Amino acid sequence: MKNRLVKRFIMGLIVLSMIAVTGCSGQDTGSNDQGSQKVEHYSFVSSNPGGTWYNMVGGAVALFNENIPGVNFSIEATGGSVENTRRVLTGEAEFGFAYSSHMYEAWNGKGNFEGNTKQTITALCEVYNSPHYFVTLKGKNIKSMSDLAGKKVALGAPGSGTSDNSRRVLEALGIEVEGVELSFADAAQAIQDGRIDALGQGGAPAAGVVELAASKDILIIPFNDEELDKIVDLAPYFERGELPANTYEGQDQPVPTFFFSVYWIAHQDVPEDIVNSVLETSFSSEGLKYLSDVHPQWKTLRDNPEGLALIEIPYHPGAKKYWGK
Repeated sequence: MKNRLVKRFIMGLIVLSMIAVTGCSGQDTGSNDQGSQKVEHYSFVSSNPGGTWYNMVGGAVALFNENIPGVNFSIEATGGSVENTRRVLTGEAEFGFAYSSHMYEAWNGKGNFEGNTKQTITALCEVYNSPHYFVTLKGKNIKSMSDLAGKKVALGAPGSGTSDNSRRVLEALGIEVEGVELSFADAAQAIQDGRIDALGQGGAPAAGVVELAASKDILIIPFNDEELDKIVDLAPYFERGELPANTYEGQDQPVPTFFFSVYWIAHQDVPEDIVNSVLETSFSSEGLKYLSDVHPQWKTLRDNPEGLALIEIPYHPGAKKYWGK
């Protein structure tokens, strides 16, 4: 099965990347009849092509289409967490990955979802706990967050959750920067070329930062205790943590930063048996091994009822069934 899945995954990403460039997924939701088999279609929103979520979701789509009868899952490229949350909230997509921050905002009609009254997103499980941090180069005389004042900083990809979190944190700390939005790859190249002074990054290890650290001496900017106190007081979904030592080349000490969770979400109207099936398939020994081979971040997939309680998001009924709640 694994060889077939890998071939499908690779070919699928090639085709889907071409589709994403044209801005058209070419997929419909709903159901069709293929011969005597009724096929239900489900869309899974991800991130920009080449991003972590795009690769992770591509693997999941291949796994589900191979192992769950009567379904056809399609991956959709998006700007990231804010767009994913919005699409699932409105029913434009059935499944997606989202930051806990944007799930909380959507559920409570705040922030990016000011005035929203729909409470249609539900959770399947936590995908991973993600750090957020800022990267600069040694020699730029930037050793603390306050040193970023007045500097040119790439906040994240346009419309991404990383950009949103970078802005919120800098505003909370009273640090005014010249903020620009660049894709992660473009930001890594821009700092290398001297066009920016630092970049915001969510998740680790990030491919762009790995490549940057291989050619330049990087510095992960530490947050001090006072700064972290202000950040965790912003919202219930932020928590203290450390970026482990040796996450990147030349980073031989852990770095204090903050974390938030990434969740797998679904619209409340997705059938219970479908949600239960995707969880059973994902957590099977064969499924989890395959997904982890596609991207190691799948290894941290888990139930996290405490985290969901903090952001007030309910489980989907199919997830409740799977987790025995």
